[in-house]
Amino acid sequence: MFSEQYRPAQSRRLCMKLLTAAAAACAFFSALPLSATAADGLGNWPDKPIRIVVPFTPGGSNDVIARRLAQSLTTSLGTSVVVENKGGAAGVVGSAVVANSQPDGYTYLFVSATLATSAATQNPPYDTLKAFDAVARVAEAPFVMLTRKDFPATTLTDFIQYVKKHPGEINYGTTGAGDSGHLLTELFSSMCGLKMQQVGYKGVNPAQLDLVAGRLDFMITTLASIGGTPAAELPKLAFTGGAREPEFPSVPTVQEATGLSYDVKVWWALLAPSGTPDPVMEKMNKAVTRIVEQPEFKKFLTSLGATASPSSRAEMTAQLKQDVEVFTQTARRSGITVAHK
Repeated sequence: MFSEQYRPAQSRRLCMKLLTAAAAACAFFSALPLSATAADGLGNWPDKPIRIVVPFTPGGSNDVIARRLAQSLTTSLGTSVVVENKGGAAGVVGSAVVANSQPDGYTYLFVSATLATSAATQNPPYDTLKAFDAVARVAEAPFVMLTRKDFPATTLTDFIQYVKKHPGEINYGTTGAGDSGHLLTELFSSMCGLKMQQVGYKGVNPAQLDLVAGRLDFMITTLASIGGTPAAELPKLAFTGGAREPEFPSVPTVQEATGLSYDVKVWWALLAPSGTPDPVMEKMNKAVTRIVEQPEFKKFLTSLGATASPSSRAEMTAQLKQDVEVFTQTARRSGITVAHK
């Protein structure tokens, strides 16, 4: 079977030499330093487009801020960053899309504190505190209480008295059951002894349009949402933060107008599906923080009535956990249905 020049014994010796040489080569190359991308766990990330899901229709504060952030991230990361709007169920529909996405560093959720209120008042198809990993907080802002232009009351005190005299006759707009506007309005109503009717929409923009048209009476929203829209001209009864807004010095806070301890703010943050690699999350956190700290971006946020508020991953994680707990307790006290998981 074998020629005189290539016998079995010689074959075995040759195989042993080849195996020895291969082992030596492996040891040599394994001792070489890893490339920078391999060593930091990033691989070639990002080497394809990144998408940021906004769980609301276009035109609201989530959408406006997310698009500006995506534009800056495209330049910073050197890859296309696109925004996709997937509204419905007070943000649950779009949030579920991200919760069920591959944690590969190419899908993110840009959302406000509505994520926490939805967790407290709905039964989303995901566990809010387990389905997402916080990347970074971007901004904070107080809410503003608005009425339609021809509403009989022009101050918050008069509004409270009017609603008390017309229980169940005044309606207010939200982006769906369990969103921030819903929970905060019900909390305010319970503190003042009011009864109003909620009207849900798929996004903040259509709700604000109905308020402008006079089909709604009242709404709690943000300056970021109404900025550059007809809703910006609507009467402002009060802000929900702890201090007056410099742009509207004549508009009081709720606490000033009523004496109630009602100091709440909305935040906007970037999150990723749980399990997204830490090196990717850290790089994204640093990229977001650098952008938010830029004077141009701060000026942009200020024009929307928001304040730059970058955070570490751990800080945003702690805030989300705290808000879910606080909003759940508030929802129970206010009589809003709470999901029991």
